[in-house]
Amino acid sequence: MTWQEYSIFLLESIGIYNKDLMLHYYRKIKKFILWHKNKYGVDVKKIPDFTDCKLENQRKAISWRRIARAIEKNDFYLRRLSFAQTKNDDQQLQELIHKWDNLLNDTTRTDDKTLQKIIQENYV
Repeated sequence: MTWQEYSIFLLESIGIYNKDLMLHYYRKIKKFILWHKNKYGVDVKKIPDFTDCKLENQRKAISWRRIARAIEKNDFYLRRLSFAQTKNDDQQLQELIHKWDNLLNDTTRTDDKTLQKIIQENYV
């Protein structure tokens, strides 16, 4: 399986349980790809499966591996793809928490400190 196929698989898997969350990730990833297309001329068909790890970690290269890793890590704000936390994202996250009570709870594993804080505020 390629990293592109894996990224799509992850999105589809999320969509089985929570379509709203899948659409959130899809919109952010679409913006990420369009930004690279406008800035560097990288067409979606030309995005590599992976690039140099150092460049990916420094957020200087686009790759499907980078996209898949962001989804794997439950990076709601997609900071790994150079997005910042926005008020709109915060509002959407609160709506998802209330709509899908099983989406986030005290057993949710995430590296995102802001997300951990929100989980603690709602479930502790």
